[in-house]
Amino acid sequence: MKKSVVTILGLIIGLIISPHFAQSANSHKIRVLVEDSPITDYQVRQRINLHLMSSRELATRLRAKLKSKSTQTRWRAYIQQARPTSKEQVQKLQKKFVSRLQNEARSGLAAGLKKKVLDELIDERLQINVAKKENIVISNSMLNTQISKIAKRNSKNMSDAEATKLFYKTLASRGVGRSTFREKIRASLAWQQVVRRKFGRDIQFGEKDIEQELGLDSTTERDRKTQLKLVRIDISVPSQKDQSAVVQQYVDADAIRKRFSGCSNMKSLVAPYKNAAYVSIGSKTLDELPSPINIILGDMKVGQITPPQPTPKGLEMYAVCDRQIVTMDQSKRTKVLGKLRQDAYQLRAKRYLSDLRQDAHIEYRD
Repeated sequence: MKKSVVTILGLIIGLIISPHFAQSANSHKIRVLVEDSPITDYQVRQRINLHLMSSRELATRLRAKLKSKSTQTRWRAYIQQARPTSKEQVQKLQKKFVSRLQNEARSGLAAGLKKKVLDELIDERLQINVAKKENIVISNSMLNTQISKIAKRNSKNMSDAEATKLFYKTLASRGVGRSTFREKIRASLAWQQVVRRKFGRDIQFGEKDIEQELGLDSTTERDRKTQLKLVRIDISVPSQKDQSAVVQQYVDADAIRKRFSGCSNMKSLVAPYKNAAYVSIGSKTLDELPSPINIILGDMKVGQITPPQPTPKGLEMYAVCDRQIVTMDQSKRTKVLGKLRQDAYQLRAKRYLSDLRQDAHIEYRD
């Protein structure tokens, strides 16, 4: 019997992938009237199907129902009453039983989605009405382009046409009509244009807004903008226990510092010292350098060299070859600016839609 239960789980997973929600006889009954725009029972059910497509809750409920002791008891009673005499009959009974479980889970979840779906459809009617008043029209070309982008997210290796065709086919297999999804996306695109046209001039952000969002104060920002082009000079010593060699290290370091006149002569600068070498480490901002050397370099000018700093292998000094002020990573700033604008648009849009709801004539019919 345990094997049969496992088989049912496989059937459930299959049915989650391709559910079908039958339409009622009252599919054209008007549920809500928004101004002069009706929302029918069919449209509500279609939108519920669309929500169920991406609902993790449905899969969770089905699996929980399957694993429950009560379901296993029901299955045993069901199979004993039917008394199948072949493997094919058992498989048919499994599909029928799983279909029951699926309908129970879907019905419970669909009932909870009804209010959410109605609110969503009401909002879209209001959004479309405002767009019409603003003479905003979403052409089929714009709509097709947006849907193609959505379809390509899960079918990146396909052409736009193939991905869109597969996407519509998937919608149909889940009981969602093509027009249902197109209406949803059309309303979304129209509303975006309404909000941007109405509030675009008011939503402006400067550098201080970006820095505040990044959590930067003036000191941190100044340091981050300071970029140095550096060359590191290393003076090694065979053994730190050889005190005479350690002393000679510092003598050599002092001599190099006195002779240093710029980064262009580094090769000839270190050549007389057999234990000295130089490494170009390129351009680094102060926050990319370890302490305490970043603190020392913070006040140094081009053409200067740091005092020798001890390391496990000897001494090191940093020569400042160039110093400039650079802006923070532009991609990071662009991302933050985009988020600030998006949040501002969403806040304005939410308030505006709330005002539209208050002023609109919305009639519920049961």
